[in-house]
Amino acid sequence: MNKILIVASTLLLSTQVQAAPPSACTQANLNGNYIMYQAAINHHFHTGKCEININNGNLTGHCAFDPSAENPVNFNGPVYGTASMNTNCSAVATVSFDPVPNVVHIDSTFDLQFTPDKQSFMGKFINTFGVEGTTSGTRYSTVLPATTAQ
Repeated sequence: MNKILIVASTLLLSTQVQAAPPSACTQANLNGNYIMYQAAINHHFHTGKCEININNGNLTGHCAFDPSAENPVNFNGPVYGTASMNTNCSAVATVSFDPVPNVVHIDSTFDLQFTPDKQSFMGKFINTFGVEGTTSGTRYSTVLPATTAQ
């Protein structure tokens, strides 16, 4: 009888020790500060960097885009928008750039996929004028002191 109990206990424990599947993402997982990098790939070629904050679906921040030979005027200013997280850890963000030199208004839609630890993402974007590109980003802490890159 003791042997049956030991075998049964072992089987029960072994089924409970298995790795748990990644937890579903929630809107709250999106809250935080991010550094994002972009690269336009189909026209108006440029690269850019944004520092954004997402809180309860509201996005605010600052972006700066490098000028290119095709578009010597670059954007360097505030951004705002919305963001939402899906349970599979994909997210959608709409970012508005105002004012862009020589342009009234630009909206970009970002399609993002977060890593299982919900700390970084990769994705793509398309804007009002059909500019498409890639993006990636990671969380950062506003509490840590800034350091210069070396």
